[in-house]
Amino acid sequence: MKNRTIGNVIVALLLAGLAGLAQAQEAQETQEAPPQERPEPEILVDSSMIDRAMSALGEKYRESAEVQQQLVRLADSAGSSFEQFKRANDSLESLLVLNAGYRRSISIQEENIATLDESIASVEEVTRNIPLLMEKMLVALEEFIGGDYPFLVEERRNRIQFARDAIDNPDVSIAEKFRQVLVMYQAETSYGRTIETYPDTIDIDGAPRDVNILRIGRVALIYQTTDRQETRAWDNRAREWVELPPGQYRTPVQSAIRVASQLDAPRIIELPVLAPEEEVAQ
Repeated sequence: MKNRTIGNVIVALLLAGLAGLAQAQEAQETQEAPPQERPEPEILVDSSMIDRAMSALGEKYRESAEVQQQLVRLADSAGSSFEQFKRANDSLESLLVLNAGYRRSISIQEENIATLDESIASVEEVTRNIPLLMEKMLVALEEFIGGDYPFLVEERRNRIQFARDAIDNPDVSIAEKFRQVLVMYQAETSYGRTIETYPDTIDIDGAPRDVNILRIGRVALIYQTTDRQETRAWDNRAREWVELPPGQYRTPVQSAIRVASQLDAPRIIELPVLAPEEEVAQ
């Protein structure tokens, strides 16, 4: 045990001697060597920090750009919304004006409807009275034709019968029935302001004779035989044909027949016309 301790001490002394020798040699070399400039210390920077900072700045820039784009979109949207609002406002004004016009039209139509309702309410009463009115008109017209100058008698009677058939036909509307009666009255009225001539066959002294009838309104009805040997005028008060002097009226009646047939130009012709009846005082 004692020997091992001594060995360790010797080894420690040897190591200390070697260390001292090395230090003395290093000091000598340091004294002999010329002095050298010491290099400046290098500043070392962690690049990862710069990268993180640049990344943070870039992120901020991107966020700012996105915010700017969003603001631009909002501004465009606001401008579009304002234009839509203006158009909608203009349309609203137009609709208000149009609506006011419609309201006026509706008011007028409501007044017309009220008037029509009143008219419709009276249709039943009018419809009930029209058949009786038409019957009275036909009876009056038949009596009038019976007491009138005897011209176109068959034609006028057939017209009355046609109107009666229309009245009795259930398929004919009440308006058409009344129109037929009015047409008849218009035709009878036109006879009073026209002249005409037409051939006919009438009984003269119990024998049929071919004659030419001359009608001048409702003031004169004259016939002349086709051989021009006989001329007569209708006396409506006596309800008979009255013979006219051939030397006085043969040529004038012949000329009047030619004028009525539009073969000669109109001119003044002397013809027999009965004087109007005088009313007898009651």
